[in-house]
Order: sequence, then structure tokens, then C-alpha cells
Amino acid sequence: MAELYETLCRSENLFRAWESVRAKGSAGGIDGVSIDSFESGLDRNLEDLADELRSKRFIPQPYKQISIPKDENEFRNLSLPTIKDKIVQQAIRDIIEPVLDKEFLDVSYGYRRNKGPVKAIARTTYLLTNEKRSWVTLCDIDGYFDNVHHDTLFAMLSERLRDEDLLTLIRLYVKMGRVDARGRWIDSIKGIPQGGVVSPLLSNLYLHPLDRMMTDKGYGYIRYADDFIVLSRSEAEAYSALRDIAWFIEKRMRLRLNPEKQVKSVGGGFEFLGITFRGTEKHLSNDKMVDLKRRIESAIVRETFPSITCLPETLQGIEHYYGRILPQHYLEELDEWAVSCVKKAASGAYRSGVWASRKDMERVLGAIDFISEQFRISKNKAIKDICAYCTRRSRPVGLDRTHAPAGRTDPVRKRKREYQKLEAEGFELVIATPGVFVGKTKKGISVKKQGTKLYEAHHGNLKHIFITTKGVTLSSHVIAYCAEQEIPIDFLNYNGMPYARLYPLHGQSTELQLAQLKALAGAQGRHLAKEFVGGKIRNQLNLAKYYHKYRKTVDPEFVAVFNEKTGVMEAILDEIKKLTGQDMEDLRGKLFSIEGRAAASYWEMVKVLLDDVIAFDGRERQGATDLVNSLLNYGYGVLYSKIWYAVMSAGLSPFLSFLHEGSG
Repeated sequence: MAELYETLCRSENLFRAWESVRAKGSAGGIDGVSIDSFESGLDRNLEDLADELRSKRFIPQPYKQISIPKDENEFRNLSLPTIKDKIVQQAIRDIIEPVLDKEFLDVSYGYRRNKGPVKAIARTTYLLTNEKRSWVTLCDIDGYFDNVHHDTLFAMLSERLRDEDLLTLIRLYVKMGRVDARGRWIDSIKGIPQGGVVSPLLSNLYLHPLDRMMTDKGYGYIRYADDFIVLSRSEAEAYSALRDIAWFIEKRMRLRLNPEKQVKSVGGGFEFLGITFRGTEKHLSNDKMVDLKRRIESAIVRETFPSITCLPETLQGIEHYYGRILPQHYLEELDEWAVSCVKKAASGAYRSGVWASRKDMERVLGAIDFISEQFRISKNKAIKDICAYCTRRSRPVGLDRTHAPAGRTDPVRKRKREYQKLEAEGFELVIATPGVFVGKTKKGISVKKQGTKLYEAHHGNLKHIFITTKGVTLSSHVIAYCAEQEIPIDFLNYNGMPYARLYPLHGQSTELQLAQLKALAGAQGRHLAKEFVGGKIRNQLNLAKYYHKYRKTVDPEFVAVFNEKTGVMEAILDEIKKLTGQDMEDLRGKLFSIEGRAAASYWEMVKVLLDDVIAFDGRERQGATDLVNSLLNYGYGVLYSKIWYAVMSAGLSPFLSFLHEGSG
């Protein structure tokens, strides 16, 4: 018995192969034997398998053919081996992979240990960024796995494996037929069975000569399975690579390229392994984003609450592939999608009594490991937000409060007048979709994504544009139009805080700015600083009193907090009147202390006002992800932009500040 085949027959090697098959949770094949049923008699099953192999009585079972969707109009056939055949194939792979892989070249990234898509994308990035390659040749082989020629493959194997017994067994696995859903036998005349454990290794071996040819010619060639690209420094080089590949594939390997092969400039963008490269930038393709969201949604559908296992495994797989490749905003979008899907599924489970309490639900959902940095930092808040949604949705529906009070004869007309007034006052355009183009049309401002119009704001009543995401493109026509119509364009971060602005150039008044400087240095500046803080505290008190008016007989908890905190705030407000001194810096420090202490009391009242199911632990300005703080920060960001514009329009300088120290 040859050495490699003898190694295959050893019980310890078959057991290691079994462990690999079991770890993957592999489905059974044509004989209907599952992982669990095979494991129930594991020792006997492995002993019988080893005996069959040693005596050379072992014959593989045919593959079970199933079809899975490839895209909307196409299916891919998979050939599933039995559990016993998977164990044998895994043992074969464990033996021959070290022999074959050491011959494979670095340009091959698919189905190899310590390679994979992350490194393939990193290599692509290196060639684009460091070597400044500006042309790409995109290729894949038409029906590769179904068209591999057996005689060519076996000749390549025979050159490398001097073990006829092992070669015979591999030939059996390659040539074994398939049985479809109707029980019909399908011969394997050519091709490698997709679904076989050893098939990926054989597919890499078959394309190794192509790898060698492209490397010897010095092309910027990167291959992942049958999907490969060539990055070139010129258009001529890119077409030369395409000709060499087409000739080699057809004449030497008896295959053919997919008709969709193409040569294009890198600047126009291309897709490889689900990543869209445009110049030196990387983006997640729309199709891949949809696919990943479907995977997340499918994982949640498979969950059997109260435990949660499928979603964490799915997110871990996505993070392993994309975590080191993509910008954070893509990962945040996937985390947001996961949270929204969990809310829908978990709320139903909570209503049906799957969890005894909200704390039980929080503990179980804590198993979710998010993939973006932002969601990892604020994981506890995200989980609380999910739980708040679930408990809020589970409350019984209260009385219908939509009926108009008695005496209101025409509520529809009243609402019409309200909205006509809003329309006359103008509206704000908020752009929150990444990757859109904002252009100018005859009717107004249009928002498009990949040529599809998402929205159009008509002339006449647009007053402000807010951009709250990355990757938005503004045409020069839009900028010119907004400057002419005095429509400011503000850029806000994910917290709602503005970081940049486009606005028309107003003729600033030197006289006004000199007056600002004069006030800043004198008593008027100190008076204004105290009035700003005092006005804020008075407004907070007035709002609290408004709520107290309607809650004083029905909400004893709020009344108790109100009585305590408003007394504290009024005492703090009196401190402002007693402030003296000429030093502005000293005054600012005291005012900030007063403002902060008053705000702490105010937010304690707000916390009691909110429903118990709304997670709010207090005011948080930086990095907030909970509902209340996110809304407040966003609102403050919009207000900040409006105030800035009002100051600029009045001819004042926004950089001369009476309360906060000026910047710029």
C-alpha cells in the first residue's frame, strides 16, 4: 500500500477529519445519514470506514444534487457528498494540501489557508495605491467548475502525487455521478463537483498554470477561485493581458472566458469580491449591501428565542471578512439594520412571554457582538434601545385620543391652514443618504442616486439644506443657486453637530464688528453673558412649569421632583444677580458653573417626564446613541446652523463671543 493512501486509512486521521466535518455542521447526502446519526455510532462507523479503505472495498456514494439561487434568473447546482464521503474527502485534503499548496503562487487567494478575500483586496489596494496602476482587466471563466477536463486534471495530479491508490480514490470522487431531486442519475463527464470537500483544492491546481503564466509575464494579476483581475499601468497593457488570458484559457486549458470580460479605467470604478474600487477608494457595492442585509435578516428569522445564536455567528462572519476592509459607515449601516431587525423579531417574542422580564431579555441580547466601532462602544445603549422598543410595543393600546374636541366644526380645514402656513414659511431639505448627487434642475434641487431621482425640492420655498452623511456630491450649479437665493448649506456629523457650511458672502459691517469688540471689553459684554445664562435657565423653568400645570394632579413623582429642582434652579438664578467683578474670564467660569448646576436639575425633571420604556440616563453630548440624546443633539445642530446664519446675515461676526471664548 502506498504511503499517502496508508496515511489516509489511519483511524486517528479519519477522526481528525470527522472533527472538521462536525465543526462545519455539514448537511447529509444521498443516504440520509446526518451528523447526529453518524455520531451516535461514531467509533463503530469510523472503524468500519477505516477497514473498507484498507481492504480497498470502499466505493463513494453518488452526490445529492440540489439547486440554489445564483441570481434572479439563474441557479447553481451543488453536489453534496454523504457524511462518510465528506470525512474521507477531508482526510484526503489534509494529506495532499501541504503537497500542492507549497507549489501554488501568492497571486492565488481563494480556498487557501492564510490567504482569503481580505488579503486579495489588500493586494488590489496596494497595486492601485502604491504602484499607481490605472487600468483593470476583469475576467471570470464561463461555468468553470462544470467544465474542468478530467484528463488534464488527472495528468496534473499524477505529476505531483506518486500514489496510485490515492489517485484512484480521487478519480472516483471526481467522476462519481449525481442524483437529482427526482432520483435521476446524472453522469459526471467533466467538471468538479461543487460541494465536494476536496474540490476547491483541485480547482486551484487546475488554474495553477494560468497563475504561473501571468506571473512570469509580470502582470498585476490577482485570482480568487475562477474570478480574477489584472491591474495595468496602461490601456495597451490591459488589453495585452486580456489577449494572453483568453488564448491560454482556450488553447491550454480548454475553457473559455465569460463574454462579460472587459477592460476599463480604474477611475470609472470596478467591482471585485463584492468591493467597489473607484480610484484608490473602496466602497461596498449596492448588491453586496443588500446581500449582507438579507443574511442578517435570515439569521434573525432562524433564531429560536429566548436564546440568540444565529445573529452573533452571522455578524462575526461579516466582521471577519469586511471589518478590516470597509470604512466604518458601512459597518454602522449593517449594525443599524441588525438592530432594526432584532426589534421586530424580539418585540413579538417579548409579547408572547418568551422572556420573564426585561432584564432577561437584556441579558440574552447581550450576546450580540456588533461589527462597527461606534456600536461596540455604545453596545449597552443599543441593547437598552431594543428592549425599550419591545416593552413599549407590548403595552396595551390606550383610549383613542384622535377625536376632535366638542365644538370643533371643521378640523380638516384647520389642519389645511396649518400646513399651508408651514409651506409658505418654507422648508428644509435634509440629505441623509450616502452616495447621492445633488443637482440643479428647471424645477428646483434634485437628489439622485446612481441616476435615479429620489427627491426634488421645488423653487420658492426651500430655505435651508442640511447634509448629515458622507459621500454626498454637490454640483456647482446648486452651490451658485443657493448662494444667489441665500440658502445656506450645512454639513452635520452623525451627532447632529455642524462641522462645515456653505453660505453666501455678505458684506459684513465693520461698524457692527467694532461695536462687538467694544462691548466684549466692557460692562455691556459682561451684562450680555449673564443674560444669556439667565435667559436659558428662565426658559428651562418656564417649560418645567408648563408641564407641571398639567401633571400636578396626576403625576406625584414628577411633582415631587419639580418642587425640589425648581427651588434649586431659582436659587441658582439668583446667584447671577450677585456676580460682580471686571474680569471676563473669571465671570465666564462662574457662569459656566451656574449653567451646569441648573442644567443638572433641569434634566432630572426631564428624566421623570419620560416614559419608563425610553432609555435616558441623562444629558450626553458627545458620542450619544440613545434616542433622546440623539434627537436633542440633532436639534441643537440644526439650531446652531440657524443661529450662525442669522448672525452672519445681520453682519455680525460669529467669532466674537461674549459667553464662550471666541475661536478663529
